[in-house]
Amino acid sequence: MDSKVVFISHPYYAVNNPSNNYRIYKKNKKDKWYYIQCKDKEHYRKEINKYICGFYQYSRNEDKSHSSMLDYYMGSKKSDDVMKQNQMRREEMAMLKDGTFIKDNMVEKMQKHWSNYLEESNVQLSVLSLYQDYVDENINIKDLQKEVATKLMPKFLRYCGYDKPEENLEWIVSLHCDRENNYHFHIAWVEKNKCYKFNNNKLGHKLRLKVSDRENNFMKRQVSLTIERAKLYTPALTKINKDIEELQKYFNPKDKNFTLRNINDLELEEKIIRLGFLLSEIRNTDKKYIKYGSLPKNEIGDEIRNITKSIKKELFKKYPEIKNSKKEIYDSIKELNEIFLDIDKRNNISDIGFQTAYDNKLIKDKLEKSDNYILNSIVNHALYNYDISNKKLKKTNKIEFEDLISEAAINIYKNEKYETYKKETYKIKIRKRVLENFFINGGYRNTDKLSNALRRLSKDSEKAAEQFYEMFTDNEKNVEKN
Repeated sequence: MDSKVVFISHPYYAVNNPSNNYRIYKKNKKDKWYYIQCKDKEHYRKEINKYICGFYQYSRNEDKSHSSMLDYYMGSKKSDDVMKQNQMRREEMAMLKDGTFIKDNMVEKMQKHWSNYLEESNVQLSVLSLYQDYVDENINIKDLQKEVATKLMPKFLRYCGYDKPEENLEWIVSLHCDRENNYHFHIAWVEKNKCYKFNNNKLGHKLRLKVSDRENNFMKRQVSLTIERAKLYTPALTKINKDIEELQKYFNPKDKNFTLRNINDLELEEKIIRLGFLLSEIRNTDKKYIKYGSLPKNEIGDEIRNITKSIKKELFKKYPEIKNSKKEIYDSIKELNEIFLDIDKRNNISDIGFQTAYDNKLIKDKLEKSDNYILNSIVNHALYNYDISNKKLKKTNKIEFEDLISEAAINIYKNEKYETYKKETYKIKIRKRVLENFFINGGYRNTDKLSNALRRLSKDSEKAAEQFYEMFTDNEKNVEKN
C-alpha cells in the first residue's frame, strides 16, 4: 500500500554548529542528489547563504543557473505554462506563519534575516507530499495549506522541543501542485532565538540535525487528521462532547436530572453536610461560591478534596445512569482511538510515537474540564445546602429530617475520636447519641446552631424518635452481621 502522506527532511547545519561537516546537498537536473564539500566555515557561510537566501539581484531570469530557496518556493523554476495550467500564482504560493503570502518586496528583508539566523540555527528544509485524490476527497488544498502554516507547524515545533515557536521561529509553507496526482508543500523553518529545550530545561539552539522518526510520524498524523477532520475526526469529537454534556446534566442544579437533589442515602447526606460545614469555615465572607481548584493547600483543604472525591465516587457507584453515562464517554473515546489507528494503517505510519486517543491532549483537557465541573457542582451544592439550613433555622422553629442528619454529621466530624475510630459501628453510635440526647434525655447541651434548633423540637415527637431509633438499630444489626 502506498503512503498517502510522506514527510521528508533535508536540513542543513548552522554555520557555527560544532557538528557541521561543511557539506551542502543539492539535486542535479536528473533529480539526483550530490553535495558540495566546502573548504571551511567561511566557504560554507558563503555557499549556504547563496543557496538558502540567494544573495544576488532577485529575479525570475530563467538564464540563471541557480535560484535561492525563497525564489524556488515562489515558483521560479516553473514555466509560465506550468504555473497557469496548475493555477499556481507566484504571489500565492509561499505562506508565512501568520497565513499571509510572501511578496516580492518582502524577499530582500527576509534574506538578510535568515542569513543572520543561519549563523547559529540549523535551517530545516522538508517536503510534505500528499496524494491529490486523498486531499481533494476531504478538504480544499488552500485550506489545508493555511492549517499547516498557522496551526500544525507550531504544534509540530512544540512537539520537537522548541519553546514558544510562534515567537522564536520563522517558517514558510509553500504549495506546489505541478505533479500528477500529487500536492506537495516545501517547508522551511529556522530559529530566531535560543528556544530549543535541552534535558536540563535550558534553552539553546538545536544541535541535532535530523527530524526523528517520532517527530516525523507526529507531523504525518496531524496532517492526516486535518485532511480527514470533517469526515471522521470532527463527528467523533462531536459525539464525545455530547456524551460529556449528558453526564454533566446529572450535576447541573438547573437540570431536572440533578442527582444531588435526589439523594436519599443517610451516609451520603452526612458527607454533604460535613462538606458544607468545612467549606463555610474557609469561605470568604464576600463570596457566595467556591471553586474546587482554588481550595487552600492545607489540612482542611485536603479534607475537603477527599470528601468531595468520595461523594463523587459514591454517586457514580450508586446511580447506574451516571455510571452508564460515563461508560458512553469512554466508548466514544475508544471509537476515536480506532480512527487514529485506522488513519495510521491506511497511511503506512509506523507505531513509533503513536498517541492514543486517551492520551490526546484535547481529550484529556475535555475530561479534566468535565471532572472539575462535577467536583465544583458537589462543592457548591454542599455549601448551598449548609447556607439554606442555617437561614431556615433562623426563621422558623420547624425541624425537619435533614436537620437531624446535619446534627449527626457535624458531631461525627467534630468528635475527636472520629479520626481514630472510623468504623461504621462508631458512626451509628454518634447518630444514636444525637437522637437520644434530645428525645430521651430532653435536651442537647451543644452550642452549635443546629443543636439549638433541635432543642426547639416539640415534646410530643416521641413517635418520630422511635422511628428514627428503629432505623439506626436496624443499621447497627446489619453492620454487626457483616
